Amino acid sequence: MTRIRDIARWRKALACLLISEFLIIAALAGSPHLHQTFHHDADRGDHECAVTVMISGGSDGSPVPQLLDAGAIFPTPFNFSPELPSQDVAPLFLSAHVFEHAPPLS
Repeated sequence: MTRIRDIARWRKALACLLISEFLIIAALAGSPHLHQTFHHDADRGDHECAVTVMISGGSDGSPVPQLLDAGAIFPTPFNFSPELPSQDVAPLFLSAHVFEHAPPLS
């Protein structure tokens, strides 16, 4: 029984920690001067932290630098374009007359 109480306490502590972290990030996002005190390079364009991700609207909006150039690792021949054969395929529903009518009403 004491183990269940310990788990509940840890869950509450974790929830309080996550909420306080979110509130601190929101306060730093609202005050650029306060953000500058934590990060000395906060005014640079390539600075990225949780505050800048929150300001930009989420992780999808923040630009990610390209770390790998696939063309340098896997070079392709000049003017290479694979030719794929094209074939016409008849639609299935034209040959299957089962799909023409709805099931009978009962």
